[in-house]
Amino acid sequence: MDVMSVIQWLQHHSILWMFAVFLLLVVTTFWPGRQPRFERDGHIPLEDDR
Repeated sequence: MDVMSVIQWLQHHSILWMFAVFLLLVVTTFWPGRQPRFERDGHIPLEDDR
């Protein structure tokens, strides 16, 4: 297998890799039990400097 065939394979399948990464991010973000952390982190910009 030469380098050009690997590059072609990556070009043809890169959308699948990007979709898989996107799904992984969505699943980890909305996983049950993570909501309190994201709500707490979401309020950080609204808090006064301490």
